[in-house]
Amino acid sequence: MVKEKAYAKINLFLNVVAKRFDGFHDLEMVMASLELHDVLEFRKNTTNDILITGDTNMTDDYKDNLVYKVASFMQEEFNVFEGVVINIKKNIPVAAGLAGGSADAAATLRGLNKLWKLNLSLDDMAKLGLEFGSDIPFCVYNKLCIAKGRGEELVFLNTKLNIPVLLVNPFIKISTKDVFAQVNPDNIIEKKISNMTNAIFNKNLDLIIRELHNSLEEITFNINPDIRKLKNHIIDTGIKGVLMSGSGSTIFAIEGKKSKLQYSFDTVRDDYYKIITKIR
Repeated sequence: MVKEKAYAKINLFLNVVAKRFDGFHDLEMVMASLELHDVLEFRKNTTNDILITGDTNMTDDYKDNLVYKVASFMQEEFNVFEGVVINIKKNIPVAAGLAGGSADAAATLRGLNKLWKLNLSLDDMAKLGLEFGSDIPFCVYNKLCIAKGRGEELVFLNTKLNIPVLLVNPFIKISTKDVFAQVNPDNIIEKKISNMTNAIFNKNLDLIIRELHNSLEEITFNINPDIRKLKNHIIDTGIKGVLMSGSGSTIFAIEGKKSKLQYSFDTVRDDYYKIITKIR
């Protein structure tokens, strides 16, 4: 049996640079891996079937799950005649801007690489993962980095932040496709990514907080104003470093003192998903 952790991510910085000819957008991001994670277990099947157990209600049909799609592709691509049973324990909320699905797909690449002894490098798996999602290459490595292009051009920042993070998700599902469909690069507010990377290298938390940026926030807030209200509520509790992750709907808050995050945690509605975790 092989076990893999699938780590959630947040975007400390996200610029939409331009729309590409292939329909995607060129992005400029700083991505950070969190301690919050799903757990995937891989066992050889007695048949050549791929079975998904555990939290299988993420999609109406388990064959639509990225985990199944990646496993099926690997089985065919590398002429594997063994099946697998993949058990998923979900801790990351779905469709929340935390790359939960991408993290599970990346964990599947790593897990099956070990189970089936494919001898793929992390670079190999990142290239394969890009065919299934733009966040998957980052999730293969799980290292603090600058990500450009669709998200596949990664430059690792060889430092660790270990900053406490409050995550709050109001269980509002936001379609990434719908958000990007409304992107107009002419109306996007851009910031220099170098200010954020300098803050990270210097471990200057005050500057990191000032440079938090997400070009997609206003679009998502206009789609569902309740997400804006949630962000403002957390700010009103005295936390300065508050931002939406990805295309939403999770709002995260960073603060040097966990006690301050705990106060904000306690003020958020109990029927929301909320957790205090840490940047890895």
